[in-house]
Amino acid sequence: MVQVKRQDRRKVYEYLLMEGVIVIKKDMALPKHEETGVKNLEVWMLLRSLRDKKLVDLVFSWQYYYYYLKAEGVKYVRDKLGIVEDVIPATFKKADKKFEDDAPETRQRGPKGGRSFGRGNRGAPRRNEETEQPAQ
Repeated sequence: MVQVKRQDRRKVYEYLLMEGVIVIKKDMALPKHEETGVKNLEVWMLLRSLRDKKLVDLVFSWQYYYYYLKAEGVKYVRDKLGIVEDVIPATFKKADKKFEDDAPETRQRGPKGGRSFGRGNRGAPRRNEETEQPAQ
């Protein structure tokens, strides 16, 4: 087991509380974690411990660990840091962005007017070339 200094643990917990998610590259020989400045192995050990306590969720993809803070984890980290309940992780806040569906219709159409680029017009009936040839 790796023993982590109190100040390093505090850095990791503060970052996790502010962002709500932390990404760790699966390279335990890295000297420092990019966002926190703590050794990568120590960050991984801390988050693994939180996962064992069911305070964070883990997603592993393309040699990266993604740890997402749960609601119980927020309470735990706040207690460990001695922070009031005003601090909310960024992943828990609602976005005030306009989505594409709410925006006015400014999207460009494909080369044939109403049709878009893609795999064709799947809903339209097919034309039969034999019946559409002009009569001679």
